[in-house]
Amino acid sequence: MARVTGPVFFLCGQRWSVNALTAVVVFLAVFSNEFLIYMIQSFRWPNLPVGSRDSSKTQVMLLVADPQLQGIQDEIGFPVGMISRWDIDRYLSQTFSLAHAYAKPDVVVFLGDLMDEGSKATKEEYRSYYYRFLSVFGAAEKDKKVYIAGDNDIGGEFRDMRKEWKMDRFEKHFDLLTGVDKVGFIDYIKMDIQTHNTPFIEKRDLAEDLQRKISSPIRVLVSHETILPKAKVELYPMLRRLKPQLIFSAHWHKSIVFVCEDCMVDDENTWPVHRRDLAWMTDYMSVNLTINPKALTEVMVPTCSYRMGERDMGYGVAVIESNGEMKYTVLWLPRRYTMLFAYLIILVPLVLVHLYFKLFPYIMRKVHTRRR
Repeated sequence: MARVTGPVFFLCGQRWSVNALTAVVVFLAVFSNEFLIYMIQSFRWPNLPVGSRDSSKTQVMLLVADPQLQGIQDEIGFPVGMISRWDIDRYLSQTFSLAHAYAKPDVVVFLGDLMDEGSKATKEEYRSYYYRFLSVFGAAEKDKKVYIAGDNDIGGEFRDMRKEWKMDRFEKHFDLLTGVDKVGFIDYIKMDIQTHNTPFIEKRDLAEDLQRKISSPIRVLVSHETILPKAKVELYPMLRRLKPQLIFSAHWHKSIVFVCEDCMVDDENTWPVHRRDLAWMTDYMSVNLTINPKALTEVMVPTCSYRMGERDMGYGVAVIESNGEMKYTVLWLPRRYTMLFAYLIILVPLVLVHLYFKLFPYIMRKVHTRRR
């Protein structure tokens, strides 16, 4: 029998050296945290409520909110910043690939804040962020995509002012800020307008321009900022012309639904909006988009990035039938900070054990020498 040198442990009747046991523990931790936990989480997602994939009758959309690809300017320097960017890119890429394989979407909707530093990046930085973005969400390379700009992409929040060159840069790399994207029987109305500082005439003109482009039976308004929580007087002049049946938004990083049974009534004061938290949801909720022409539902999609500090992250999935039936759920993701903390819990005891077996013989030799 081969001789094992150094300290040993007996586990399941077998003799293990410290180095061998450490290697096994590290392998199991990495395999669990970097591969197994993602698969287990995806098995917990509810079954996709789709029979035949007839695109003329059913459309599946995958919704991505606030990925906020991490930049360079606000990150800690080398090597921490580089490792941090690599880890969040890998997390987003791995989780998106699983969500994409689950949904097999007809369209992928990116609801803004695609980059954390898109508004203030230099030309070279923006170019590198753009290609990183394409790589992270490479699973959707051949899909129809709808892009919305957020405040982190073109400015508009606090002192980060919107500039013409920021908006031009976004449109050059992604898509127009406003417009109507037609996918099958659905019109995706992209509305980029800051209502608190936009003149009424400009709002009206924008709405009328979009109205002329609408022709599909189902109308979905997509916006980075929330709509229904705002004052009705700010938005109703546009909503009355666009007549959306459903709104998807982001920005708050949370999973919420806003329901208003009488929003599309011709007055600018009544706005009976009811808010419901969706952080609990584990199955699909159902909404009929055509049964009540006065009603309006806004679904806020949570962030998919653990760097936003939210406890619950996920991707939205919506299934819309041509008859107006809509089903929606959130594909919840593993909590990356918990996984990273688990590494710390494992690493500290291993380091202490190695230090003990490295230092203890040295100390004992010193003690023995002094006694002699």
